[in-house]
Amino acid sequence: MSNGTKESTAKRRVLVIGAGGVGTMVCVALERSGKAAVTAVLRSNYEQVVKHGFEIESIDHGKLSSWRPSAVVNAVPQQDPNAPFDYVVITMKNIPEVNNIPKIISPAITPNHTTIVLFQNGLYIEPPILEAFPSNVVLSAPTYIGAHEHNGHVTHTDHDMFNIGAFHNKSLDASFERAKLEEFADIYNGSGVVEAQVVDDIVLYRWRKVLWNGIFNPMCAITQLDSATVRLFGGEHSVIRPGMAEMVAIAKADGYELGDSVIEEIIESTPLESAFRPSMLVDVDKGNPMEAEVILGNALRVARAKGVETPILDTTYRFLKLIQARLLAARGLIVEPKELPTTDIL
Repeated sequence: MSNGTKESTAKRRVLVIGAGGVGTMVCVALERSGKAAVTAVLRSNYEQVVKHGFEIESIDHGKLSSWRPSAVVNAVPQQDPNAPFDYVVITMKNIPEVNNIPKIISPAITPNHTTIVLFQNGLYIEPPILEAFPSNVVLSAPTYIGAHEHNGHVTHTDHDMFNIGAFHNKSLDASFERAKLEEFADIYNGSGVVEAQVVDDIVLYRWRKVLWNGIFNPMCAITQLDSATVRLFGGEHSVIRPGMAEMVAIAKADGYELGDSVIEEIIESTPLESAFRPSMLVDVDKGNPMEAEVILGNALRVARAKGVETPILDTTYRFLKLIQARLLAARGLIVEPKELPTTDIL
């Protein structure tokens, strides 16, 4: 057998950083494809999973008892020149005030080899990764999967479907990036029960997701109302639809036409009978810092750069930053300022 054949049939080495609900289901999809050997980096659930494995109830994969990926570790491993990771997948929350993602993943990245895959919320989260790892392919995958994990028990209720694309690295050939993109999607889809859809311009799909995430998430976190109640109590026409109109205008200024019917489409994608507490509200409930910057802050930075007026979103961001400050201070991550702080956006 030739070396080329060995390389094409060998399992790809994949590291998944952040095996909560979403991360665990990413591990399951990749491992069950038979095309990847997955190492999962766990934190609070490490001892539980090492001893007992994951207990999973999945709408896609069924019930899995005592399930583990190929390897479980409690820290990001140092890259091995003789057996480098082919893919490093990040599913941990992206909170710049708390986590320096490039610094966290750096030990596992082999220059010119490892492809970095971002299963994270937010808009324009890729440039800091490209800056830190200029010789590596970066894939981006805004996901809509619904999965929750608690001490090794995972409930997966919404189908695993997402778009994935390469965020172009100008120092790399686009055909090489495309090959890595298609290989990863092929691996992910290998189990036959999930669907990763390859797209040409992933930024468009990040704008579409932030149209919901950048409005509903902050509004629910600020009001402490779920996705349906915030609409029923008058928020839909006073803040949600106007806020979405501002987000559509930012996207248009950035070169992305989301369509005349997109606001109606996005709102109707969350029917009143499907009320739930979005991730930012869940974070507030738990006293955890939120993904405020990557979801709303980054969109407003584009607005400022493009000269788009966003009074609804500006006010929303101000309130969101106050809540974030309280959450960070409660964790001892910031101290009470001695003088009035400023913002780099507003």
